[in-house]
Amino acid sequence: MRISIVATALLLGGCAYYEQTYMPAPHNWAFRHKYPTADRLFNAFDYGHAIVYEELIAHPNGPVSRIEDDRFNFIVDHLLVHPPAVPLDEEAVGPRYAQLLPEAHEMFEWAHMLHRQIYDIWADDDIPPAAKDSAVATVIRYYRSRGDLAFSATPKSMSLMDGQFYSKAFRKTYPKFTGLLWSYHWMQIVLYDALMRGTSPAQRQANVDTVVRRFRAMLEDPPAHMPSVMPMTATIAPEFAERYPEAAIIFDNLHSFHDVVADILASPDVPASRKRAEVLAAAARYRDGTSSVTSVADWRQMSTMMGAAQMGGVPW
Repeated sequence: MRISIVATALLLGGCAYYEQTYMPAPHNWAFRHKYPTADRLFNAFDYGHAIVYEELIAHPNGPVSRIEDDRFNFIVDHLLVHPPAVPLDEEAVGPRYAQLLPEAHEMFEWAHMLHRQIYDIWADDDIPPAAKDSAVATVIRYYRSRGDLAFSATPKSMSLMDGQFYSKAFRKTYPKFTGLLWSYHWMQIVLYDALMRGTSPAQRQANVDTVVRRFRAMLEDPPAHMPSVMPMTATIAPEFAERYPEAAIIFDNLHSFHDVVADILASPDVPASRKRAEVLAAAARYRDGTSSVTSVADWRQMSTMMGAAQMGGVPW
């Protein structure tokens, strides 16, 4: 499978990306070992992102119910109830997606590794509190060493997500699935504050359990309890955003780009022959430090203006 993806990238005029795994460190997998219930949900989240892109590429004229009902119901009623114990191979879940957009696929994978490595640092009780910041800075440097994949640590204006000719195409057509994806992003972000606010292993476990319960409550009577706007880190994980603004901005850019890819693939205004080119253009803007940039102060203000309640709320 890997050979076919690289070959497709070359045939389509893209770059061949090589995979790179976690930065070697003793804290790797600490979160998985200590919080297996939450960790398994991440594996299900990966499926949700990959399958929606696959559906939009493989069945561009399919009924809305394929995604909004069939896929949604499978994920909510089965996959999230019994999430897989190990990470899924997104290339197997979404082969057409991985072949058409290998660059976007690798950007997502690389950023998800950063997510997990920061969880690991804060889950590892062998790392003293005073040493956490240095460990986080190290994994961020490792992440940013891949300039071909790393999202910019410069805040981007919402125009990149909401001001393009294809913007909002996915969320208008698939409001429930959009709410599901935003619920994923809510949990991924809020977990940082859950770990950081705990002063003992017991408190951290209780905080993580609270986040998981709150996430599951979002799935009831969808999309009524789901976020109605994209969660932003400075609002729903303020301690994390204050302590690690660089990582918080990277993750907001990551989550925004997830929406952009869905919009491009769902938009009838982007012909099939232009889907890849539009995604690559957006990907380049999200990696650079010059396109549609805003200040850190404006990024924080923009996040606050949207309101925590609309983003899913803060569980404490």
